Amino acid sequence: MTSRVSSQGDSQDSIFSPETEHHIPATIMKLAWPAILEQFLICMATLMDTAMVGSIGAVATASVAINISTVWLINGFITAISAGFSFLISHAVGEGNPVKIRSITCQSITCSVLLGGLLMFGVELVCHPLPIWLGAAEDVIPHAQRYMQIIGLGLIPQALSVVLSSVFRSAGNTRIPLAANLTANAANVIGNYLLIYPVRQIPLGSISIPMWGAGLGTAGAALSTSASQFLLAGILLYILAKKSTPVQIPLFHSRYRIQKPLFLQMWRISFPVLLERLTLTSGQMALTAMISTLGTIPLAAHYLTNQTEGLLYLPAYGFSYTATALVGQSLGAKRGDLADKFAWNICIIGSVVIVAACIPVAILSGPVIRLFSNDPQVIALGSRTLFIAAVTELFFSFFVITCGICRGSGDVRFSLLVSIIGMWGLRIGLVYLATRPLQMGITGVWIAIAIDCFIRMVLCIWRLKSGKWKEHFI
Repeated sequence: MTSRVSSQGDSQDSIFSPETEHHIPATIMKLAWPAILEQFLICMATLMDTAMVGSIGAVATASVAINISTVWLINGFITAISAGFSFLISHAVGEGNPVKIRSITCQSITCSVLLGGLLMFGVELVCHPLPIWLGAAEDVIPHAQRYMQIIGLGLIPQALSVVLSSVFRSAGNTRIPLAANLTANAANVIGNYLLIYPVRQIPLGSISIPMWGAGLGTAGAALSTSASQFLLAGILLYILAKKSTPVQIPLFHSRYRIQKPLFLQMWRISFPVLLERLTLTSGQMALTAMISTLGTIPLAAHYLTNQTEGLLYLPAYGFSYTATALVGQSLGAKRGDLADKFAWNICIIGSVVIVAACIPVAILSGPVIRLFSNDPQVIALGSRTLFIAAVTELFFSFFVITCGICRGSGDVRFSLLVSIIGMWGLRIGLVYLATRPLQMGITGVWIAIAIDCFIRMVLCIWRLKSGKWKEHFI
């Protein structure tokens, strides 16, 4: 069989070779581990970013937190367009059509720059009234305005970086996004350290040395974040032009015009994904409003559980990206049998990895919560909610992996439908029932979330067993 796709780096070994078909788990892990590590490093960089901003005071933390829902909304648009191009690239690579691959890659650059420009314009337009609309305190408003204004300036490279990372992953190369994001995140952390804090003395044994600092506070954090996005976009564009990969294009000798047929195909995938992200964002905001009425201690326990749980399902997103690439390439090559093997193997391997990560967290839920709080009430309540989250994490992670499979096959309407049913039909209703009539508090909230995720997992297993997900690719 002819070679169609590079599995990693410069190698042009096909995923459709007999050797690969007999080593499906090895192929999955070869693509999945860089994606998982990339997600982990991004999360760690975000936590460090949060800690650095938090160290300069509550006003700084609040000025960033008040903008978080807007950031989620922006990320939803960028994620949607990246999903569309992930589908197109994986299928073109599976078809072994280099002309189509180059055309899609060029259009991914054009569309991401246009989307980033529109988002930047929107943010710059509303960044000043936004914190006022959201009810920020008087002392928070100017910092929140400046923070969002600077973040907006980096939205073009951010959109470009997210889309190009997806393009590389869908072509079978997960190490390039890992290396590029690692470099950019390291630069962001260093930039934070230099731009947030003022000039200060750093103790070094018995002496102290002066350390330069711009002392820009939250504005420094935003400036470092935006600068790192420009760096990341530059690295990915350079690699795109110089490194031999299935998606390599000459940056200054390519046609970047949008072709209507490909754009419509991309939109057919991206629009349901956008609706799915909007469903998630709006549902999370509604849940936060409901949970905030329970009091400070339950809200703190919920927040810490949420933050810790976010680390637990990072492997699921790595396997989800891998599923999009391998399933998309298989279906692009008209190999539905291979797509089926990849889908089930990814679900099984992903489930084993996630359960292995969750077991120690469930056993040590108390000590884990103590790492983030010294309040006895928060520790006691957070230990229970984290235990529930760890024990039932597999349910949500299975749904995340299945979403990756659906994006690779074009069956995005199914994942959208399950998200709407889960968030607005089940989760919010069950949380209301647990917190109001049943008076189960925050423990009831996490039991409700577990029930929602379990039902989603059952629906996903049914969809995979039916085989109908393979009938929806364009």
